Amino acid sequence: MLFAVHISDGVLSWPWLAGGFVVAGILLALSVRRIRDEEIPRVALLTAAFFVASLIHVKAGPTSIHLLLNGLIGVFLGRRAALAVFVGLLLQAVLMQHGGFLVLGVNVCIMTAPALLSFALYRLLHRIPWIKSPTARMLLVGIGAFLWALSAIYSITLLCNTSLTSIDESAFAIANERITNVWLFLVPSVLFAIVAIVIERRLENAPEFPLGFLIGKLSVLMTAALNCVVLVLGGVEHWPVAPLLLVIAHLPFAVVEGVVLGFLVGFLAKVKPEMLGPIDAYAPK
Repeated sequence: MLFAVHISDGVLSWPWLAGGFVVAGILLALSVRRIRDEEIPRVALLTAAFFVASLIHVKAGPTSIHLLLNGLIGVFLGRRAALAVFVGLLLQAVLMQHGGFLVLGVNVCIMTAPALLSFALYRLLHRIPWIKSPTARMLLVGIGAFLWALSAIYSITLLCNTSLTSIDESAFAIANERITNVWLFLVPSVLFAIVAIVIERRLENAPEFPLGFLIGKLSVLMTAALNCVVLVLGGVEHWPVAPLLLVIAHLPFAVVEGVVLGFLVGFLAKVKPEMLGPIDAYAPK
């Protein structure tokens, strides 16, 4: 139960379960407010993609991982993302026993928050006139690679200095010191970012690829981090090792999801660019 990105019943304490339903209810109320008939097919399509992605699992040690696609849902649905996430997670719980019913509210919050942040980040960056320039593309890829290295070194350092029952302040102190060390982390991370930039430039992807790549990667990292925080702070027992392992297991999939969203955004920019513009169609009329 602990080694899954969707938290299962019996893991969290009751205050967290109740709070999850309250926050999820607010998100759903905002999501369905003034929804129009022409929006429903798009929401249904993204909900189906979200559900189908959960059927394809890859074994990774004690856990299994799959594409999350909440960044994709956020980019294309905006504030309607909560509705798609809720329906998808409910179907997973009913048909696949993936997650649970009591913890459904918490899982909706964990998946929806990164989706909404992805939507906000996309709209912010999409409006920048020079975002498709070579310099901006290099910057986006470099930032994504650097943040990925930051997440990897921080979570691995925490895991190596954590006991089976608790994370003490010394573990955070060691991790904080490690990521600010120039030679142990900053220089290798910059080199890693440079390698990622060179690879992306040689692939000659669409100009929109780096933007989708960054958002897809960040959405997975945010989801795994939120999942870890909820399990550590709201668990009925203290077992920090499993949540940290979950974060580390999803690091490679963050890259995969970034590539998927990057290619999809680049493809739609060519064949149906109106789907990637500022989504003002969802504004209430």
